[in-house]
Amino acid sequence: MNTWEAILSHVARRLSEAAGGVPVQTSEVVIPPTADVGDLAFGCFKLAKILKKNPAELATQLAETLTGTDVTIASAVAAGPYVNFRLHLPSLMQRVTAEALLQGEAYGQNDLRTSETILFEYANPNTHKEIHVGHLRNFILGASLVRILRRSGATVIPVSYINDIGTHVAKCLWQLVTSRGISVVRFGMEQVHTVIDAVPLEKHTARYLGQIYADATKALEEKSEEKMAQVSAVHAALERHDPAWEMLWRETKRWCMDEMVHIFDELGVRIERQFFDSECVDRAHVILNQLETKGIAKMSQGALVIDMETEKLGFMLLRKSDGSLLYAAKDLALAEMKLHEYPHLDQSLVLVDVRQALNFRQLAEALKRMGIHQTFGYLGYELVTLPDGTMSSRKGNIITFHTFRDTVNEQAKTTTAQRHPDWNEGKVEYTAWCLAQAGMKYGMLKQDPEKIITFDIQAALAFDGDTGPYIQYAVTRLGSILKKAKVKDYLQSDLDFSGLNERAERALLLRVAHFSDICQRASREMKPSIISQWCFALAQDVHAFYRDIPVLDAAFGVKQARLQLVILARLTLIQGLDLLGIAVPEEM
Repeated sequence: MNTWEAILSHVARRLSEAAGGVPVQTSEVVIPPTADVGDLAFGCFKLAKILKKNPAELATQLAETLTGTDVTIASAVAAGPYVNFRLHLPSLMQRVTAEALLQGEAYGQNDLRTSETILFEYANPNTHKEIHVGHLRNFILGASLVRILRRSGATVIPVSYINDIGTHVAKCLWQLVTSRGISVVRFGMEQVHTVIDAVPLEKHTARYLGQIYADATKALEEKSEEKMAQVSAVHAALERHDPAWEMLWRETKRWCMDEMVHIFDELGVRIERQFFDSECVDRAHVILNQLETKGIAKMSQGALVIDMETEKLGFMLLRKSDGSLLYAAKDLALAEMKLHEYPHLDQSLVLVDVRQALNFRQLAEALKRMGIHQTFGYLGYELVTLPDGTMSSRKGNIITFHTFRDTVNEQAKTTTAQRHPDWNEGKVEYTAWCLAQAGMKYGMLKQDPEKIITFDIQAALAFDGDTGPYIQYAVTRLGSILKKAKVKDYLQSDLDFSGLNERAERALLLRVAHFSDICQRASREMKPSIISQWCFALAQDVHAFYRDIPVLDAAFGVKQARLQLVILARLTLIQGLDLLGIAVPEEM
C-alpha cells in the first residue's frame, strides 16, 4: 500500500470510528473538485441513510469529532452534507519523502500486476512502405505502456509483428519489375540483379519503396483484370518461395528493416522478439487444412471462412478463392507461435488501430474454437489524421517520420540557439533533441487512446502550454534552484518540515503524493494519458511555486524544508516523464 492509499484508508477508518463503527469504504474518500475546500472530502449521504440522520447534521458531528485528534488530519470542516479535510502538511511531506527514498528510481511502483506475464505486441509497421506520423502513436503509446505495466510489477515481453509479405508487398514488387519492362511471367533469377542494380544505392530506402507502392496503387486503380492477376501471381510466388521473387523480396525487405531499426532506437522502442508475416505462411496453410478437416472452417464461394454469425461476428475470411492467405490465417499461426515460445504467458495483448477491432474479436473466437484458452486481447487506439483528412500510404498523402522529426528538431535547435547564443554546438544539439522528443511523444500521449488526434504541425512545434517542453521547463526550473543553493538531489525524510504551510507548497506536495496512485490507475486503465495529464498539472504547480514561494531567501529551517520539497517534486516529475519515454535536459 502506497502513502496515498494509506492516507485514504486512514481517513476512512477514522470516519468509521466517529460514526460508531459503521464501515466507510476508502473509495468514498475523494479529492474535492477544487483545492479551496480541502485536500480530501467525504459525502455523508450513504452513511446518514444507514444511521437515519440528516446528512448535514452528521457532517457537523463527524467534523467536530475528528478535528484536532490526529497527526494525519490537520482539520475537518463541515460544508453542508460534506466533511472537508486538510492534511497535516509536515507529516505528509515526511511520509512521501520516505516512500520516494525507499523506492528510488522505481518510485511509483505498485503490485497491481505482480503475478502477470504479458506478451505485449506493438510497433507493427509494414515493410515496403515508409513509416509516417500515423505510426508514431502506436510506437510511442506502446513504449510508454510497457514502462507503466512494468512499474506495476508485470513481466512484460514486448514483441512486434511485421507484415513483410502481404498484398502490398506483391504490389510493390510487381511495380518494381514491370516498370522496367520485365514480364511477371518471365521474371527469373537472371532478372533479379537487373532490377536491383537499376535502383541507385541512395534509393535503397523505405521511402523509395513507399513511392513505388503508391505508383502501383495508382496503376491498379483502373481495375484491370490482367494487372490484378499479375499481382496475385506475384503474391502466390512469394508464398510458395519462388527463388527469384524471394531474392528480390529479401533484398528490398532489408532496405526497410535497416531503416526501421534506427527509428525504433530513436524513439525508445525496445522489442525482445520480432515476428514476421513470412514466418507464419507455411504453418498457416497447415492450420487451415486442420480447421477444414475438423469442420471449424468451411468453403464459401471458393473462399475458406469460419462462420461466426451466431456470435454476431460475421464471417472470418481465411483464404481467398485464388488460394492466397488473408491476414487472419497468419494471425492464427502467430498465436500458435507465441504460445510455443512463451508457454507461461497469461495474456497476449496487441496494440492496434480501433478499425481492426472486429478482426481481433474474430481471432479470439477462432482460437477458442481451436481449444486455446489463454487470453488473446487487444488495446485499441484511434487514428492520427491531418487537418484535411486521413493519411494513406496508398494515396501518398502522409507526413513521414523523418520529415516530421527533422522539422521538429530544426525548430527546437533554432529556438535553443537563439535563447543561448553562448552554448556550444553539442549542448544545443542535445537540448534540442530532448525538446523535439518531448514535443512528439507528449503530443501523442496526452490524449486518451480512444480519441482521434488531428495532427497539426504548428501545434506540435509549440513549446508552451500543454506540451512536453513546458513540463521539461518545470523540471529545469527546479534544478536551477538547487544549482543556486549548491545542494545535490539527495532526499532526507528526517528534517523539520513544520515550516511548510503555504498554499503553493500544499498544492505541489499533494500532487506529488498522488503519483503512486496515478501510476496504478494508468496501469489499470492502460492509459499513458493519465500520467501525461498528471505531469502537466504538476508542472503548473511547479511554475506557481517558483513564482510565489521564496526558497533561497527563506529562513534557514524553512529553506531546508523547501529545498527538500524542490528535490522531491523534481525527482517525481522526472519519474513521470520517464514513464512517457521523455528525457529532460539540464537547461532550456
